[in-house]
Amino acid sequence: MKTPALEAWRRELKAGTRTATTFDWLWRAACEEMHALEAPTPALAKSYLVEAQRIVRHAVKTGRSRRARRDTAPTPSQSR
Repeated sequence: MKTPALEAWRRELKAGTRTATTFDWLWRAACEEMHALEAPTPALAKSYLVEAQRIVRHAVKTGRSRRARRDTAPTPSQSR
């Protein structure tokens, strides 16, 4: 089963460009793909993969996929 969002999330985490507490569209899509891997039935797995794809498409459509780094960077008041 292909899990492109989960693979991208893991690559970013390993590279240090993301933290485990960065909650964004990629994290949400990766979670759906992880649920698909753990699903007890093929139909349920498919529904999780469809949702992961919807999340990614929406992020691309709204431009969130390009803004992810800027949106998750802490503001000065958050870093204290």
